[in-house]
Amino acid sequence: MPGPSGQQSGFDPGPFLERLDRLTRAIEEMTRQMRRVVDATRLVARGNKRLMASLETFLEECRFFMAPWDEDEESEDSEAEVDPEVQGLQEEQENPDSGVTHQTGLVQ
Repeated sequence: MPGPSGQQSGFDPGPFLERLDRLTRAIEEMTRQMRRVVDATRLVARGNKRLMASLETFLEECRFFMAPWDEDEESEDSEAEVDPEVQGLQEEQENPDSGVTHQTGLVQ
């Protein structure tokens, strides 16, 4: 390649252009791989979204079957059943040596 004075310069662009070409191909390959990663990430995100929707539906169904039919009535019944036991335990704590007879009929 002639220089400014018309003489041949010692620079050979061939190796430089080859390296530049390899660099360009490497960048193109990285771009393709990144597109694949982005596509895979989108698929995973969609799958997670579907999974979360299914899990929410499952949990709602579980709550439906596990929840009392009438919460007010259920809580009143539960308090009535537990109340004598609580009273017995309170009496036992207040008078541990009094020999109070509990629901089981045993003397403590």
